[in-house]
Amino acid sequence: MELIEVKSFSMLRTPSFCDCKVLLIAGGKPPSDAWLKATTRCFDVWVADRGVTYCRKLNVIPKAIVGDGDSSPLEDWAWAEEAGAKVYRYPKDKDYTDLQLALMQIYSSYGRSVSVFVTAGLGGRLDHSLSNIFSLQWAKKRGVDAAGFLDEEESFILLRGGEELKLYFNNKPLAISLLSLTPCSHGVSIKKVKWELDNATLRLDEPFAVSNELVSDEREVDLKVDSGCVGVYICLDPK
Repeated sequence: MELIEVKSFSMLRTPSFCDCKVLLIAGGKPPSDAWLKATTRCFDVWVADRGVTYCRKLNVIPKAIVGDGDSSPLEDWAWAEEAGAKVYRYPKDKDYTDLQLALMQIYSSYGRSVSVFVTAGLGGRLDHSLSNIFSLQWAKKRGVDAAGFLDEEESFILLRGGEELKLYFNNKPLAISLLSLTPCSHGVSIKKVKWELDNATLRLDEPFAVSNELVSDEREVDLKVDSGCVGVYICLDPK
């Protein structure tokens, strides 16, 4: 099993994340330049529309750009294409969002052998953030290991039925919350926190497992879900 490491924490999932990992840079609130530059070194980088602008600023060349080009300058697309990025351009009037199209194209390129993490996918408009979260659930049904969102301040990891997750923190997080993304999630456990759960049932319409915290000097958290899907929200201090 391979450990996924970002600046503030690392994680180990069972079953393991795929050997090949994609960081999909969307068009929402971007992380800091330093965090993004460091994190892109560990992934294949894909971008959805405005993400190409974030890449150009840092001279991070993506493997591919997907979208309709309505939120990023044409010269940014040209820069990436000249540097070798594949371009998948769609009309503005379409049935799928740029993020959804990118997830489908990643599946077409890698099949089931890739785990996808999204950054710049949260923050900004609420409808965009919610759409992005549930698009990862939608993508999973289409065969994509859509693992969650990464950021220096907020991360949101999707833990599905039959999966376990170990989190290792460099510094104590501000909060950890569990949110069921399915009507019910059964067999939910979280250990080494102030309010532990042991094979609990979480419901979409009863979001009560929020604002948990690590106990004393603990820096590890163990989680599991037997069925359903739980979003593990991690609020971090970027300092």
